Amino acid sequence: MTTHQEAAEQLRVIRTMMERATIFRALSGEAALLGGAMSVAAGWLSEGKIGWSWGGIWIGGLGIVLLFAVWQLMRLAHSHSRPLWSHGLKVALRGSLPPLVAGGFVGLLYLRGGGRSAETIAACFWIIHYGLALLAIREFAPKSMIWLGLAFLGTGLLALSASTFVQSMNPLLVRLGPSGLMAATFGGFHLLYGAAIVTTTRRDGPGA
Repeated sequence: MTTHQEAAEQLRVIRTMMERATIFRALSGEAALLGGAMSVAAGWLSEGKIGWSWGGIWIGGLGIVLLFAVWQLMRLAHSHSRPLWSHGLKVALRGSLPPLVAGGFVGLLYLRGGGRSAETIAACFWIIHYGLALLAIREFAPKSMIWLGLAFLGTGLLALSASTFVQSMNPLLVRLGPSGLMAATFGGFHLLYGAAIVTTTRRDGPGA
């Protein structure tokens, strides 16, 4: 490889890293705060509901957050004169979509089947697979997002174990309920993460 080719390759890598950092900033701070607030609201609205009524509230909240994230990406793409459907976005979606789709589908199957603890099991699957989706893009995600993914994965596995095997933890899970569990994770974790991102001064690099 010639010196010119090496320089061109280094420039391409730098551009890719900057593009990915921009994408994650767009999907991090402000979107996390909105997602956290929507989750707290959904937890309050879905309290006492079961089945599709319970799941529909959470899906509606997800739709609002996704629309906000898309608007952010469009705004950033326009301000930087870049295409919306960029290479970095494609890479992020390729890594995160499989666990998100799988977890969402399994959770909806539990809600459709109904039965005892269907909402709690669905919540556990959504929490676990969301954590897996964040970890699937860990190679170029900020370190803070990796910790967020681990928090979701660990909490989801713990809650799932408590609902099926660890009977000593069942009273705590029952008291929290599926709405409380979702609000504590998708609400609490995102609010903490979003507040940390938007208040820090060092969030320009991919390792932030």
